[in-house]
Amino acid sequence: MNFLRPSIQSKSISTIQTLKRTFTQTSRLHNSTDTRRQLAGKHCIITGASRGIGAEIARRFAREGARCLLIGRNESLLEHVKEGLEKAEGGEHRVLVGDIGDGEFWALLKKEKHVDILVNVAGITHYSPLFVTSPSLLEEVVRTNLVGTMMACRTVGRNMMAVKGGCIINVASLLGVKGGRGSAAYAASKAGVIGLTRALASELGEKNVRVNVLVPGYIETDMTEAMTPEARSEALNSVPLKRFGQAAEIADAAVFLAANQYANNCVLNLDGGLSAT
Repeated sequence: MNFLRPSIQSKSISTIQTLKRTFTQTSRLHNSTDTRRQLAGKHCIITGASRGIGAEIARRFAREGARCLLIGRNESLLEHVKEGLEKAEGGEHRVLVGDIGDGEFWALLKKEKHVDILVNVAGITHYSPLFVTSPSLLEEVVRTNLVGTMMACRTVGRNMMAVKGGCIINVASLLGVKGGRGSAAYAASKAGVIGLTRALASELGEKNVRVNVLVPGYIETDMTEAMTPEARSEALNSVPLKRFGQAAEIADAAVFLAANQYANNCVLNLDGGLSAT
């Protein structure tokens, strides 16, 4: 027996019907969002795109509908990545060969007036104590990793400011905040990238240009493959998750930063918990 008064009963039925309609509409919206390509029509520049994290970000961005300009120093590797994008994902993608640490190189990019996303991945590493590392190598590491990233942000960011919109994603390293033996120049350069990101997030935010940084730990790339068995074992044991990350997991995070319109000044650790130890 239903003890509700007729007026209350009708209101309850009406409320239930409204909730059902809302649930159905929300479900449809959720399903359509899941299948929507998040970066459709976006023009992206990715440095260090010939392999590793840079190449994987290019693949993930292309899958999300972006058009990519791939930058690196090895033309054959860049062309291989480009062909893979076009074969698997379609779309139009381009290649530009050059040294990002060379200021003259970035003069070529001034004509790229409508860049939606810049991803700075390019970098070089080294493994030697500071006091036995040659001055030329120290300069090369800092010039490529930090100055090159600054020049990219300066050139592309200026065009983003002009159109009042854009997203810059820098890729640093856990060594930039945690340190590590035998990598003084590399750690210093990546710490500089994090500082650069924070400064630009403040400077460019009012122009609707968002700037964020990814801070990977150990990732399965050519660099970790070159580790000795002893060094690899020690590194694995230091990570709470007991594994290295995958480049695809870094690419997923890059998509999040590119698509989330409130993400600015994010310093996103992806290290399996290593920074907590």
